[in-house]
Amino acid sequence: MLSGPVSAAPDTDPAFDTDAAVAQLRDAAEGDAAATEAVERLAKSPRDVVDVADAEKVLPPTNIPVQLFQVPAYSDTGQGGPVLGQLYGTGVATNTNNEFRFGFFGGPGQISRNQDGVGLSVVYVNLTNGTSGILPVNERERVLPTVISSAPVPGAHHGDTIVGAIYGNLRHDLPKEQTVVSTVWWPSLGLVLG
Repeated sequence: MLSGPVSAAPDTDPAFDTDAAVAQLRDAAEGDAAATEAVERLAKSPRDVVDVADAEKVLPPTNIPVQLFQVPAYSDTGQGGPVLGQLYGTGVATNTNNEFRFGFFGGPGQISRNQDGVGLSVVYVNLTNGTSGILPVNERERVLPTVISSAPVPGAHHGDTIVGAIYGNLRHDLPKEQTVVSTVWWPSLGLVLG
């Protein structure tokens, strides 16, 4: 008979704890009224979850490592739904050229080159090393033509666990030289690996 300590295998697919993520984001958003408002909306809203296993159905095939946020964004111009309203798009995280960035994919039409007077932002917390911050999401076609991205996230390293919420507004170009500004009323929330 064998004896000794027994340990379970580590959980390689931990559940996404939205409440814990929102609590950490509250601290990171402190002092920024728009970020605080976005995080509070997340805290008070029902939750819809993107099936991350189906990423290839949402984004075009690519060799670029992309992680979709688990909670999509809703806006005043998204695809309507009878229960949750206007599904707009989702936050993403990318890591190309050793540059970890947040980004956003979605909306009507194409993301406009002219983002004057509008803007998305991401409030984030690196759960591995404790760094946090707020970055503009304003670099178009940096990673993919259909994604608008942040600058590289300071202090993010390979394997870090990072939570982020994307909020704000974004201009899109529509056919016939029309544009529309989409305002996110329910931020996209994700727990991703650096």
